[in-house]
Parts: sequence; structure tokens; C-alpha cells
Amino acid sequence: MSARFARLFFAWAALLLLLAVEVAASALPLALSLQPLLLIVALAMAGVIVACFMEVGQGPSVIRLFATAGFVWLTILLALGSLDPLTRFTYPIEATVMPHLDMEAAHH
Repeated sequence: MSARFARLFFAWAALLLLLAVEVAASALPLALSLQPLLLIVALAMAGVIVACFMEVGQGPSVIRLFATAGFVWLTILLALGSLDPLTRFTYPIEATVMPHLDMEAAHH
């Protein structure tokens, strides 16, 4: 078995294992606070793809620099994008009648 085939087989097996972990974790009733931990599995999948399929480690240093910069900017983008839904508050609206408004008088 050649070294390239062994690396591809390892990547395939690792991706299948990580997929099984992801599917099993999605079937579990996780609390909302634990769901972001599933991103660790997704990052591990991305790492396997970058290391094994894209072969970033074997390229020149400029390739590694641009790949690292891309991941840094992606992290910034996802962090800033997640701030919006994470910082929103839901304010309950009470169903009360406002006594100072007379709906009958407003129609005339």
C-alpha cells in the first residue's frame, strides 16, 4: 500500500468516524448550552480535509500563510456573525388593555 493511499484511507476513515459522532450527537437531546460543542467535530472534519486532501502541509510556506489567514478571517466572520443572535433579548409583551386609549373614539 502506497503512502498516498494510506493517507487517503486514514482521511476517509477519520471522516466516517467523525460523521458517526456528529450523527450520534445530533440524536441526543443536548441542552442548548452544549450544542456549540458540536462545532469541535466540524472543525476536526475541516482539519482532516485541509491536512489530507488539500495537502497544505506539503506546500510552500506562502500556501500555509494564506490558508491560515483564511481560517483566521473565517473565525472572525463567524464570531461577529454569531454575536447578533447571541446578544438579542426576547422581551415578553403583556396582553393588557391600555386604559388611556378609547378604541370607540378612535374610529369616529
